[in-house]
Amino acid sequence: MDSDLNDNIDEQAVAWFIRLRADNVNNDDRTSFEHWLNLAAEHRDAFNEVCAMWGDTDLLKSLSISAKVHGIAPKRSKKRYINTRMPLALAACLVLAVSLSGQIRILSKADYSSAIGERKTVLLEDGSTAMLNTDSAIAVNMKDGERSVELFKGEVFFDVKPDPRRPFLVHADHSTTRVLGTRFFVNQRKENDEIKVLSGRVEVSENQIWKDPVVLGENETVTAYEASLGQPKKLDSKLSTSWINGFLVYENETLEAVIETINRYRPGMVLFRDDSLRQLKINGRLSIRESHDMLKVLQRTMNVKMTYLTDWVVVVG
Repeated sequence: MDSDLNDNIDEQAVAWFIRLRADNVNNDDRTSFEHWLNLAAEHRDAFNEVCAMWGDTDLLKSLSISAKVHGIAPKRSKKRYINTRMPLALAACLVLAVSLSGQIRILSKADYSSAIGERKTVLLEDGSTAMLNTDSAIAVNMKDGERSVELFKGEVFFDVKPDPRRPFLVHADHSTTRVLGTRFFVNQRKENDEIKVLSGRVEVSENQIWKDPVVLGENETVTAYEASLGQPKKLDSKLSTSWINGFLVYENETLEAVIETINRYRPGMVLFRDDSLRQLKINGRLSIRESHDMLKVLQRTMNVKMTYLTDWVVVVG
């Protein structure tokens, strides 16, 4: 019971730490925080440890001054038992906070978006369809004779209705794809975009520059980087497009790559304690419809130890 209580106080301290660093923190928030801080010495100790852990002496100093003004200056009691899970849980909380701030900016510009673990199909005004994979967002422009989509994040499968008078454009971070009518994917990743064609033909250029575009035909793929295009390759459609049917299919893939993909379908983070496990090879299929159990299924089939520090912080090894 004492351990559970300490965990709860630690989580509250982390939540206050994040809230007080937000741009929109207000006087009511500060008053509520000071009330929480004054409820128990354990609250003050937990919050001091959070600040110290992240070296935020300025925040701790300013809050201590504020607390003194209100007669609730933090006083160190006997040393608390510091939960060894706290640093990882705190790190995950801060990563989540940063991620959420970025999500808000993207969603304010997007016309359509999908949540983590969700797939969403959108019928566009020209009769084309866009199927958004997990955690994806797009803005659509069908005005003034244009047909264009801006991909802010994630992956989208497009089934474009032919219209020779109006090419269909998809703008991503590192590429622009132009088509008349076809079925293709655009996957925007951190350092590159991946374009995959199931049928028809597309032209791909990096950074919206139409000099020397790469032309892709049926079952071909190319990767676009910041200032270059890779060589077209043959597409294994069964592996790379299986998410449309609700599955992730792997053949001789590394555990690290599989978990990186799984992370797109579930909230939180997965950390490797044993780096040697990263290169384990995997063959199999996972159901996207049960995204909350994907790691547990992987754990059983691979016989790999996974420790759940919280619901969304998992350590492998």
